[in-house]
Amino acid sequence: MADEFSAEEVMPKDEEGIITRFVHKFMSVMNAIGTAWVGFITVLISCDIVGRVAFNSPIIGVPEIVKVSIVAIAWMQMAHTLKIGGHLRSEIILDRLPSRGKAIVNLMAYSMGAFIFAMVIFSGWGNMIEAWRIGEFEGELPVRVPTYPVRTILLLGAALTSIQFLLLLKQTIRHLVSGERKEKE
Repeated sequence: MADEFSAEEVMPKDEEGIITRFVHKFMSVMNAIGTAWVGFITVLISCDIVGRVAFNSPIIGVPEIVKVSIVAIAWMQMAHTLKIGGHLRSEIILDRLPSRGKAIVNLMAYSMGAFIFAMVIFSGWGNMIEAWRIGEFEGELPVRVPTYPVRTILLLGAALTSIQFLLLLKQTIRHLVSGERKEKE
């Protein structure tokens, strides 16, 4: 369900700022890493299942690795999914609104999204710093999976998602202003 104000449609490439292009490229790289990570986890789980069934010998630590990985993968792909309009969105009411009404609803939604993800960063920052300081791990010996990189990925994903909401907000405002100019002419 692509949003009608996605970056590709509203802002031509030649008008994008260098920072916006960098942020979008970084989002795409994180998304690609997350996708590769899904592939790795799939192979790891499959090998674990084969080991359990065929050899009665599972791979040690797979549940811990998967548990930590799922969180990281979701946050690595969050901002890119927002950028391409891939999040679920109910448009029953939105589709019935005029263009200006849709823009106003989007303004509110994008503002709240940017704020909420900024609050995720604010509330998680101290925990991330503490996790790095103490070398936080998940699981017990013989397999201890470090969680501090995942906490960092979570905050990075939240930051990129907040930035993407701000970019969508900027585009919506630009769309509203250009629409008002056309109406006055």
